[in-house]
Amino acid sequence: MQTETHTREQIPLTKNLTKKQEPYWQMFLRRLIIMNVGLLIMAFGIRGVIGANMGASPWDVLHIGVTLHTPLSFGVANQLVGLPMLAIACWMAKSWPKIGTLINILMLGPYCDWIKPLIPEQTHWYWMLLQFAVSVVIMGFGVGFYIASQLGAGPRDWLMLSINQKTGWSIRWVRTMIEVSAVIVGIFLGGPFSIGTILFSLTIGHPTEWGLKWATRVFQPYVQRREWDHETFN
Repeated sequence: MQTETHTREQIPLTKNLTKKQEPYWQMFLRRLIIMNVGLLIMAFGIRGVIGANMGASPWDVLHIGVTLHTPLSFGVANQLVGLPMLAIACWMAKSWPKIGTLINILMLGPYCDWIKPLIPEQTHWYWMLLQFAVSVVIMGFGVGFYIASQLGAGPRDWLMLSINQKTGWSIRWVRTMIEVSAVIVGIFLGGPFSIGTILFSLTIGHPTEWGLKWATRVFQPYVQRREWDHETFN
């Protein structure tokens, strides 16, 4: 009996390594935080451009034009304009939107309304130029943040991608067509079209590219589902 017990005790334990994934909700929560930070940064950029009083971005010319003829706030107008864009994109893509597209519609408008009291209205040309330039950079980085979250594009960006996939037209021409259409409607509604609108269209791509590259590099480890070695013994 003693010999049998002694023999069993001498058998070494075998260690096995297996990969264990974190719960999906933890990864989703990180992506959600990153996206909302990006949308909030975007809101500061949007409001900063408007407060510079040099002309709003193409879409915001339309959003402000809508507020001039309705009791809607800027943020609600942003949301309501996004809804038909979303519907058209869904129809063209024949698919339901991603969760990030819905979050974009739900949160960007309210963020813009909430931070309005924090953004100064400029009247002197040098402060106007400075606030405009800084706000364009801020907005570009905000776009980079929310795209890096990998939760889905906003309704306007999704419409652009859907038209591109449906027609084969290049992204740059589809984007130009959509934004020119938004500006034209916004001008007819009395939205603030000016030199800043043109400057915004010509320059926003650069900070967006910088922001996307930086955010993708920094947040890459956080938007992926983590896994680690899990030890088991036999």
